[in-house]
Amino acid sequence: MAAPPAPPPVLVTPPPPVVTPPAAVATEAKPPTSAEAMPASRPDVLPPIDVGAWLRVGGIFQGATDKSKVDDWHMDSEYVELHAGGKIHKKVGVTLNLNANMVDFSSAGASAVTIEDAIVSFDFADEFHFWAGHLLVPVDRANASGPFFMIPWRYPGLAGSGPKEGPSGRSNGAVVWGDIQGGMLTYLVGAFDDANVGESPLYTARLRLALLDPEPGFWGNASFFGDKDMLSIGVGGQYQAHGSSSATADKDWADINGDVLFEKKIPGGGWFTAEGAYYHFNVLDGVKAASDAFYGLLAYATPTIGIGNIQPMVRYQYESIKGNSDTNPWNLDAGLSYLIKGPALRLVATYSYTKLGPFAPTNGSYSSTNSVQLGAQAIFF
Repeated sequence: MAAPPAPPPVLVTPPPPVVTPPAAVATEAKPPTSAEAMPASRPDVLPPIDVGAWLRVGGIFQGATDKSKVDDWHMDSEYVELHAGGKIHKKVGVTLNLNANMVDFSSAGASAVTIEDAIVSFDFADEFHFWAGHLLVPVDRANASGPFFMIPWRYPGLAGSGPKEGPSGRSNGAVVWGDIQGGMLTYLVGAFDDANVGESPLYTARLRLALLDPEPGFWGNASFFGDKDMLSIGVGGQYQAHGSSSATADKDWADINGDVLFEKKIPGGGWFTAEGAYYHFNVLDGVKAASDAFYGLLAYATPTIGIGNIQPMVRYQYESIKGNSDTNPWNLDAGLSYLIKGPALRLVATYSYTKLGPFAPTNGSYSSTNSVQLGAQAIFF
């Protein structure tokens, strides 16, 4: 049988040729808008305004007339701060903080609300800022941290000692400051008028060197409550012509101080803190004021127990009164804190003993004081 004939060949239709559009059509870009053509006209997107409320409430067990006894109780702190701040330009900010202590409240009227900070800040670069208004006097770590960010309930310092500052550590003036290498080194230099244009200006300065984690910023901490490993050394000074004067004598005021903060995180969530500071004051002879003062602090925070850290603390303070022939004042504080959210929520109990020296009552009723302080602190950012 003959083989069947082969099938006819299949005709394949070639695809249509690809038509390339003219180069002018393919590459023509969309014309820019006016804002894109002129970047300076683009609006800056600024961060929202920051607001916060900070509160401290405390009561003290201490004698009303004989302060060497612990036989009475009263509220001694009902303190609140209201904070607001933000940017009005990417390099210009405004800060307005108010404060009041309702412990002064009475049936005759409420406690006065005062302006704590009123600052216009020009933030040109991390290394150079210019802040002016009613603001913090930069001189030492204690004033920079304030009561909310230090371990003890009360500021360091005994009667007759301390740098020159206004209420709440503030005064009217201006400060130039900056962070070098991300806050490894910070400088602050300022001039203040003490709200009295008849006085000579108060010049103040501080230099801070962080050797472990950086410590940037204008404000400061006396503890970072386990957030950082810190070894920071600070030096400060103040000068005011005729700043230590009386009706019969005149002397320039000066203060030189130094402080060290060491804080180390411990495996498990605890941390150890050691802090110390020394002050020397150039004061007028015959004035009952300190020529030298120092304090030292040790504290340990446990890993989390329950919902927070338990932190025992001890602090010793001493001052030398110029020309004093009596015992010089000294103080010992022993405290115990429960840190629920670090400084943002904590409970504090402190026993305090103070030897008054020349500041004891002249009638000899007591020469030392004893007290037990209980306090609670909350910060809402």
